[in-house]
Amino acid sequence: MISNPVLNKELRDRVRTWRSPLVITLYLGLIAFVGGFFIFEQTRGGMGGPRVYRMGIEIFNIMAILQIGLIAFLTPGLTAGVISGERERQTLPLLMITRMSPLAVAAGKLVSAISYILLLTVISLPLYSIVFFFGGVSLSQFFQVSGILLVTTVLLGSIGMFFSSLFKRTTVAIIVTYAATFMLFIGTIFLTAFIMQITQYYIGGPVTGPPTVPFIIYFNPLVALGSVLPMGGNILPFSSSNLAVQSLTPWQVNLLLDAAMILLAMGLAVWLLRPTRAGTKRRG
Repeated sequence: MISNPVLNKELRDRVRTWRSPLVITLYLGLIAFVGGFFIFEQTRGGMGGPRVYRMGIEIFNIMAILQIGLIAFLTPGLTAGVISGERERQTLPLLMITRMSPLAVAAGKLVSAISYILLLTVISLPLYSIVFFFGGVSLSQFFQVSGILLVTTVLLGSIGMFFSSLFKRTTVAIIVTYAATFMLFIGTIFLTAFIMQITQYYIGGPVTGPPTVPFIIYFNPLVALGSVLPMGGNILPFSSSNLAVQSLTPWQVNLLLDAAMILLAMGLAVWLLRPTRAGTKRRG
């Protein structure tokens, strides 16, 4: 992968522009501002004892939620135009007649895009270290949250790659990718609530006790994150005791589903990039 020409070119081009340091500065500045403002507000009346312990947990929760929100906002925009942009510049046919396979091209484009998001995640780690001064967060929770953020980044990048390969216009690919991201984060919650209402009141009638949460909620990265974070139950839209799968934790089921969706999205993207399909008509 290191010798991938597409990856090497994309990485060089990405770090040479003025937008890279600007995005890094804004990214770190936003996380630092939110975390610093929260600490300032919580310590205005003094601090000590259990309050410090709880404040460390709350800061960790806020920073993790903020970071997954930034990932959801940045990743589609960075990946949805990588293939359609080549097509608009009429350089995709030249790229596909090289000795590189469609898999190598797609992988190089994807890794170059998510490596930038990964860079943003890594450079924010010193800000996370502040949490350990307050306590309340274990190292295993930190690694679990980092893993969920990484897999979510790869998932959104793969979805962006698929739509970028499917549509020939970058604008259309970006809009559809953001719509899919919105459906993944917000739409699954509304759809789950709707299914639960239909099941409880129109099909089975009123039932005693809370109803079982539909399986579709496991696709939501926020549910996986909430099952790992300390005090994460505050961001879960439903009680974890009523989830459909009890043998695995929500974040484990979510990562398995993410892996399947990544393989499917990248497989379809590679299939759409095959040279034999270079002259076929595409949507958008």
